[in-house]
Amino acid sequence: MTDNTNLSPAAARALLDDARRISERAHDAVRWPYVTFLLALGCSTSLGTLGMAVTTGRAFGLTYVATLGAGFASILFFLITTQGRRAFAWSRRWTIYIAAWLAAYLFAIGVVSFAHGSIALAGVSSGLVLAVTLGAAILEAKR
Repeated sequence: MTDNTNLSPAAARALLDDARRISERAHDAVRWPYVTFLLALGCSTSLGTLGMAVTTGRAFGLTYVATLGAGFASILFFLITTQGRRAFAWSRRWTIYIAAWLAAYLFAIGVVSFAHGSIALAGVSSGLVLAVTLGAAILEAKR
């Protein structure tokens, strides 16, 4: 090990800058699966509920199955990319993210169920799902 008792101030600043850069890179590498998951979940459920609200018959079934598939694919991607870390570490922050998404998604599903065909309500409810998850992803990226 090197004796660092005689470091100059310039060398100490250079070491601190290196440590800061390494810390920022490590932080960014850890956060991207979480941000990606939130964006994928929001996009798939938002577009899925919008599609289900304006389709009928086989097109509705296809949209429903595609939404489920995209949701499960995003969860699988998240679990694979966070292996070795605590996936879905239920902190207060993640509980709020998922609860906010769930509330917006249930509202959108209610629109699909009770106001089927209403493009205005479908657009608002689907936009709300996307806005909630986009906001959560932005907050998570800033952490």
